[in-house]
Amino acid sequence: MKEADLIAAEDTRTIKKLLQKYNISKKDTVSYHDFSNESRINYITRELKAGRNVALVSESGIPAIQDPGFRVINECIKEDIPMTVIPGPNAAVSALVLSGLPADNFLFVGFLPKTGAKRKNKLSELAVFPYTIIFYESPKRIEALMSELVERFGDRKASLVREISKIYEEVIRDSLSCILTKIKGKKVKGEMVLIVEGYKKELIKSFSEEDITKEL
Repeated sequence: MKEADLIAAEDTRTIKKLLQKYNISKKDTVSYHDFSNESRINYITRELKAGRNVALVSESGIPAIQDPGFRVINECIKEDIPMTVIPGPNAAVSALVLSGLPADNFLFVGFLPKTGAKRKNKLSELAVFPYTIIFYESPKRIEALMSELVERFGDRKASLVREISKIYEEVIRDSLSCILTKIKGKKVKGEMVLIVEGYKKELIKSFSEEDITKEL
């Protein structure tokens, strides 16, 4: 960031604190987040075309992974603007390593659709995916997600990881149902990453004709 002429960040207040912490002289900053429109992307690419060094910084994790940074990256590719990435922390990969579940093949899902047919269809699709699956979820919805997974996936091995690399980092490794029991009714806090074992034939719940009719 010392070499950047402009820093695009989700929250400019946070990035200014980071610059102060590492004694980096004042930089031009601009906000860039989920709600930024095309004009903000165009501004960033114009600055790049003008020869300025622009650093795209994610509030947590790495830009473009469950993050709006991919829109800027796509625009740079379309405009043939040179860019690179500096490897940084990533909650999904860190949680996968901590889980102890197979990591040779895995699927990053991130946040599921919140409700409706899209969510049901996605869960049905994932129920037979044979490799480790990575979900992101908020503390408020983690119980609901885990209940759905037990119902649709069967009681698989899983790992719930929160507050990675922070003071209150916690890893719970157990079956989905046991983890659900451990957190049920508790006010869990922090960013949640849930790692779930992939499909095995014996793990899938068998549905009766009545169950199938209800789903339809």
